[in-house]
Amino acid sequence: MTIFRFRQKAAQLVQFGKKQFNFQSFFSLFSPGLVQQILLFLLSMGAFGYITNGVLNLETRDLDLNIMLAIQKTHTPLLDIPMRIFSHLGGPIVLIGISVGLAVKFWLRRQRIELFGLLVAAGGGSLVNLLIKAGFNRVRPLLWVPLLHDHLNTSSYPSGHVTNALVIYGFCGYLLGRYFPRWRWLIYLGTLLLVLAIGWSRMYAGLHWPTDVLAGYATGFAWLNVSILSFQICKRREKMRREQV
Repeated sequence: MTIFRFRQKAAQLVQFGKKQFNFQSFFSLFSPGLVQQILLFLLSMGAFGYITNGVLNLETRDLDLNIMLAIQKTHTPLLDIPMRIFSHLGGPIVLIGISVGLAVKFWLRRQRIELFGLLVAAGGGSLVNLLIKAGFNRVRPLLWVPLLHDHLNTSSYPSGHVTNALVIYGFCGYLLGRYFPRWRWLIYLGTLLLVLAIGWSRMYAGLHWPTDVLAGYATGFAWLNVSILSFQICKRREKMRREQV
């Protein structure tokens, strides 16, 4: 009799667990696209680790210096103008303005998942960059008079402009690609060229070593994938709830 009651209680406990946690629903959240985001995140972090190891061991010092001296030879008064513009496009004033504007738009239209994804991208990306910078104290190049005089008292590694620009512009490009699938690859290409131009402008301005920029791309791309992954999971959960109603 005692064994029978034990089996009965165990069966009830199992049924309760199934109701509280549906394994099938949980694993259905992870489509091949979501797995791809996870793999891209891991790849990006591996690249960041590789770059960081080279910087800490001074293995990239000569390469950084040679690239910077080569970039200096391309300086012209005419080229200074677009380089200033691209650098400002990756700056905090522009990126905060874009983030706040989009946040207000999503809030007014009750696009809560888009708002959540934006907050993860903008807020999380800035926090990640600040935390990483706090762990390093790399001096900026200062091989010539900088084209811009911003954030000279902060660590050079990794580039905050590049990291935050890749995350925010990348997430905006991803959303635009969802809204306009016909123009998706053109949007992605435009976003890529913009982020590359911002990275080049930071080296052109004499404010970052090439490895600072590469590390910024690595951390930015990693967090962009975290943001997109969070957004996609929320979207799939919302879709599953609607299907169950």
